[in-house]
Amino acid sequence: MRLLIPFFFFLWATSLFASMPGAIIFSELMWMGSSASSADEWIELYNCGNRTVELGGWAITRLTSEGEQPMLELEEGHLEPGETFLIANYAADNPRSRLAISPDLVATAVSLANARLQLRLYNRQGQLIDLADDGRGTPLAGDARLKRSMVRIAFDQDGSLPASWTIAQEASGWDAESSELGTPGLIPAYLEPVSPERPGTPVHSISWAELKNRP
Repeated sequence: MRLLIPFFFFLWATSLFASMPGAIIFSELMWMGSSASSADEWIELYNCGNRTVELGGWAITRLTSEGEQPMLELEEGHLEPGETFLIANYAADNPRSRLAISPDLVATAVSLANARLQLRLYNRQGQLIDLADDGRGTPLAGDARLKRSMVRIAFDQDGSLPASWTIAQEASGWDAESSELGTPGLIPAYLEPVSPERPGTPVHSISWAELKNRP
């Protein structure tokens, strides 16, 4: 797997924040690991657009003490409208994984910080498509003690805003004995498209206030 991205892409992409997010977004992060392993981490991408996107050459970077650094580059794959792409540190059959579903990609390069977390997603042209978290302090959502994932709830908003994320409230895709909350490989039911008859339409986004006031 190629892990290097030309540095000039980073410089170019910093001027493209106004166009974010694109059709492919970060939809869920398990940055705290699971009850099986603190390294049982994964990243979920989601296609909220209306066309299939080829992911070959796309890249994810992470924030470190030395600044933005490459994490991984996708060599192949495509993402249909309304579908997810799960990238995990461990395969589902690994004893250190709580996943009950097979990731689309297993990459040991997946490493998510428990503080100053920020991921950036670039397309094959080096354009910044989306980001997750603001890179300051504790991640914007998720629960390290209870093992609850960080879930995107505003797909049309900047991923560095607190209002774009919440703590997982549902469980799907886990081993039977797991207590983790999150929906790896799936979009939570309350964020599914309003009209199932119209595949590829954007997922309905709800506000932070609406989530907090849910019964």
